[in-house]
Amino acid sequence: MLAFVRPLSREIVLADADGRTWRGARTNAAADYVRWSPDGSALAWIDDENDPRSHDGRRLHRLDIATGRERKIPCACHGVGFLGAEVATLTSDGDALLLVGAGQGARRVPLRDPVGDYAKLAAGGRDMVTVADPLPEQEAGRGQYQLLAVDGSGTVRPFLPARAPTSMVEGLQSPDGRRVAWSSADSGGACWTYGNALLATYGRKGRQAPARPADAAMTRALLKERALVTGLAWAGDGVTVTFGPLQSCQAVPPARFVSYYLHDGKWRFIGTGMRAVGYGAQGRSARILVPPRVVPRKDEEFYIPVLGDLEFTDRHHERHALGSGVSEFAFTPGESARAPAPAPAEEPGSSGVVGTTDRGEPFPAHLRALAQRIKDAAEDDDAARLRALCGSCDNETKKAIGTAKGRRELVKLLSSHPGRKENGIVFPGLAAHRCVDEPGQNITCTAEQLADIALLGIPADNDLDTYQGQIYEPSLEGRLQLRSGSGGKALWVGRIEP
Repeated sequence: MLAFVRPLSREIVLADADGRTWRGARTNAAADYVRWSPDGSALAWIDDENDPRSHDGRRLHRLDIATGRERKIPCACHGVGFLGAEVATLTSDGDALLLVGAGQGARRVPLRDPVGDYAKLAAGGRDMVTVADPLPEQEAGRGQYQLLAVDGSGTVRPFLPARAPTSMVEGLQSPDGRRVAWSSADSGGACWTYGNALLATYGRKGRQAPARPADAAMTRALLKERALVTGLAWAGDGVTVTFGPLQSCQAVPPARFVSYYLHDGKWRFIGTGMRAVGYGAQGRSARILVPPRVVPRKDEEFYIPVLGDLEFTDRHHERHALGSGVSEFAFTPGESARAPAPAPAEEPGSSGVVGTTDRGEPFPAHLRALAQRIKDAAEDDDAARLRALCGSCDNETKKAIGTAKGRRELVKLLSSHPGRKENGIVFPGLAAHRCVDEPGQNITCTAEQLADIALLGIPADNDLDTYQGQIYEPSLEGRLQLRSGSGGKALWVGRIEP
């Protein structure tokens, strides 16, 4: 079974193994931390404290799946998970756990070692839950927590090594309740945040903190310096992790969301264009698709993450559109536990000259054909063929193609996306029109431009009088112009004047 949240429609929806859906619950405020019980019989969540619709106080919710009965408990608390079969949360003063069982009222379990006011229950577990307790900034830096394991008696034990700092955005218990995975978000200032996925085992020293992936997909998405974890889910013995841009600070084309399967410290690329992806038994899977264009939210619409359509694949490999405007989803633990490791996807790459401009538009076939002949000659290291094709070029270009380095740079340049110019095209398209890595601008970078920036190593510039984001424009030396001559003949004319 699968549960998913549609915040703008104010509902939590359930789906069965064949993709049939029904409303599980209405939500007054945005649902935060939606979690399944270990046996899949109940669903729990808490109202988002930042949602103005929860102005009269947060509520903890427990939904019985079989009966459809929902219990709402006023709760000054932080975080939610399951401790065994009971819903667990942490009181806002850090003094106690609140536990809610089936058909029972909330019971308070005082912590033998209380935690800070800003601590939160980060993940559930079979015998313990994870509490993230803030560390002093002078000790560990901004936004860092220590992780603590708390059992049903209120006994508090540190994850070892004790007081090891980590940032904490979201935590998830493993299907068997013995481990926890969480997403981090270390900040270097406004709009400079980088997330990762980490794992730890209850009662065992140490944590798994793999270096972030640095493959072709991450490079093309220009996520080396800043990114968030936008999706995290258990799948069998590993986790799926999606990295994406900071929505309020960076351009958000679908190709910039990059998904992996993490197992035994190794990353496996599984695709792009998904804000989150998860897997179940018998080939079932679900993914939130990033829309081609992110629609700005109205002032009264509270929700920050990119919302998308939820696509579900059943055991017959048939795809179903389950809902639009989805913020998150979760398979039951039993479903996630039986998920096989997802197959790797082919990493992005290009062998020939691309077929569209840096704005996704087609360009004249005769110019593309000439670009391909130039690239073929450069790949063959054939200086004579290049000189013949470059008869109309400027002297600097003719000099450059006479060197092995110049020919290698030519291959790379012709692997980028061109831009349209009067009577011709220029590689890369950024030579025709610069772009800014900032959402909502008239020159916001496209996915093609981001890939070209990474491919060609174009450095960033800033124009703080006009834009807050980083601006990209290639140097004069890194350009190649083709144009239509008399009679429609394609000509290589070398570099374009700025």
